[in-house]
Amino acid sequence: MLSVLYNFHNSTCKLEGNLLENKDKSIQVIYQDGIYKRADQIIPLYEKYGNCCVEHLKDALSFCLYDKNKNQLLVVRDRIGEKQLYYAQLPTGVVFADSLKDVLQYVKRPQIRIHELAQPIRHNYPIDLQHTWIEQIKRVRAGEYAIADTDGLRLYTYWKRNHTVTFQGTKEEAIAETQRLIRASVQRCMQADESVAVLLSGGIDSTTLALFAKECKKEVHVISAGYKGQHACDERQVAKRFAQEHGLIYHEVELDVDDFQKIFDEYIQYIDEPCFDVSSMSQFALYKKAAEMGFKVILSGLGGDELFYSYKDDNAQIRALQLRREFDACFPLKKNWSKYLKFMIKNWRYVLMANYPLLEDDRLPIAWTYNDYMEFAKTATIEYDNEIISFKDIDVQPHFSYNAGLNEVYDHKFSTFANQLCVYLGNKLGKANGIKLHYPLLDVELIEFLDTLPIEMKFDAMVSKKFQKEVMKELLPDYILYARKRGFEPPFDFIWKMCEQYKYKILKSDHVFFNSMMADKLLVQYLDK
Repeated sequence: MLSVLYNFHNSTCKLEGNLLENKDKSIQVIYQDGIYKRADQIIPLYEKYGNCCVEHLKDALSFCLYDKNKNQLLVVRDRIGEKQLYYAQLPTGVVFADSLKDVLQYVKRPQIRIHELAQPIRHNYPIDLQHTWIEQIKRVRAGEYAIADTDGLRLYTYWKRNHTVTFQGTKEEAIAETQRLIRASVQRCMQADESVAVLLSGGIDSTTLALFAKECKKEVHVISAGYKGQHACDERQVAKRFAQEHGLIYHEVELDVDDFQKIFDEYIQYIDEPCFDVSSMSQFALYKKAAEMGFKVILSGLGGDELFYSYKDDNAQIRALQLRREFDACFPLKKNWSKYLKFMIKNWRYVLMANYPLLEDDRLPIAWTYNDYMEFAKTATIEYDNEIISFKDIDVQPHFSYNAGLNEVYDHKFSTFANQLCVYLGNKLGKANGIKLHYPLLDVELIEFLDTLPIEMKFDAMVSKKFQKEVMKELLPDYILYARKRGFEPPFDFIWKMCEQYKYKILKSDHVFFNSMMADKLLVQYLDK
């Protein structure tokens, strides 16, 4: 738990959480557990560098530091955003907490930001990095810190991704350094005092973690999951084969759809943001099983898809943006007639297919909720604070800049889908079962190094995760490297049945689907007072 209440008028500060103090207790720190257990360095670094201490802490660590001598509160969120951190400005001061609902209790009359509610219903997750669905509550963004004192509240950015190409070595050297960084990150994550397991599917990310974990620890436990009687997305056989070949201690979890109804009401109690992944109930059930096995720490391969350009739809979107710029450069035709002809000869297929280079795909970034949301929005309204708002009038589509390219699209995917959906749910649902999630591929040094590599070394539009496959080519078997990508699909029959039976309490619409049902439950849980 991390919670801070700071009063602007008298500079008093109330802190709740893991507490550290200096000798005379003039400096107090509360922190969220970091992967590398370096919280004890916060106070010495602050005493040496002041607020600039944030530049010397690269761990997955968020903290609040109160300096009584300066009457100042320093609040820091980690660079990648593995830890959630929210705040609200009150008439007398400011409150910070690692849970939105813990901040909400201080907000007397919460107001809904309809746009920040509608976008997740459409796309599964919040897209705005600062504003939440509650008007008065905001996020401290990843790589950002806040200062609160008698002058008020100020926020500063101390880190952001930098894609300037500075690497001048060979591809072989880049591969070796990437391997080293992943190994080092896995080793740090394996240093937990509690019992550790690696989530193992048949994918490159999880098998990489398991392989490197085995290099630094004799006994490595892995957990693989599947559904009882549902085998379309079951990778347990592949995972078991890999575990046996590499001497891993294999644990198998079979999820039973019949159990989901029992845990559903418990599951929704931990969701305080509009994050509506249909697979998250399965994730919650898996963590329950892992906790029953005695595991306290789980390593997840989250982040590999975003770092190594895995998404076909996003790659197509990037190509569309590039083609649109090339097409626009052909005008005026009087000056660029030859350029126009060359473009048409090269790209005539795209041009014939509904003017493809000129339009972004409205179904992205999340295609599978498009039809359901459109049907929902036709008649969807919400009455709140004596106002009726129609969802069909809300622009829910994220818009990239005209010059957006590969890095911009994937940075967006990384900061929203990976961070505000996957990390958020992993942390919330893991914590609910007494489990800490560690994400070795979200290591700052690894990300900073990959960002220095030239795009042509890392990316191939025709080969998903090309560079990652080259990194692991001599280490992973072909049945892992070149397997068809599968997702951990949810039990759709159970979800459709729930939706058919659900009756809205705050939202109104003729159509119910998982995201709209969950949004209505969120509104009832936190705002129906």
